[in-house]
Amino acid sequence: MASENETQTESRPQATRSRVLIAAYGTIVGWAFYEQSTSWPHEGSWLLIVYAFLCPGIVFQAFSLAYARLRGRALTRLLTIPVGVVLAAPLAASASALAMRSFEQAYAPFVAQLAADLAGACATGAKHFAMASVAAYNRQAGRERPQAVLKHDGKRFVLSFSDGSIDIDGSTIYYDSGARAWGKFHNDSTDKSAAFGKLTEGLAECVLRTAWSETSDEKRVTRKEEEGA
Repeated sequence: MASENETQTESRPQATRSRVLIAAYGTIVGWAFYEQSTSWPHEGSWLLIVYAFLCPGIVFQAFSLAYARLRGRALTRLLTIPVGVVLAAPLAASASALAMRSFEQAYAPFVAQLAADLAGACATGAKHFAMASVAAYNRQAGRERPQAVLKHDGKRFVLSFSDGSIDIDGSTIYYDSGARAWGKFHNDSTDKSAAFGKLTEGLAECVLRTAWSETSDEKRVTRKEEEGA
């Protein structure tokens, strides 16, 4: 009986620690998922590292909590690490898919306006970025002053954005009016880069930019200059 009571006493701090770690890990993973799913869509994200490190920890602590009296923690850790790593990949993919879906929905009026007035699109690029859904999405995603490359022949167009990736090569997001669909690829993909080059071959090109506006940093600099004058 004494041995059983001692085991229960020892398991209480362990159970408390497991709950605290699950809450902490879950909060960080939840933050990472939110950040990835509400940012511009990337072809790979550094946040995958967060999932890969913390998902195994969540699985391990949950397993330890469920089987608080189980011995052989090294074996338990060995079994739960691969399970957690396996969970990290679909979590990152799901956040990436949500990010892409939000991007497509926000930019739907943008591409619709381009299709309606392709001849004058290069002269009115700033106006397209000022559309309500586009401007709101860019502010929320922390990309208030993006620029796009528009390639067209007067009938068909390809709109593309340069974006980030998990490494320094970056990625490309593009809309093909012929397919009426968005696509993205990692810039180090030779096949996809070649396919994109073929898709845009022979098309005239111009750059669409957002209208210039002072950022908070620029305003602070201006105020300091005025105060020092």
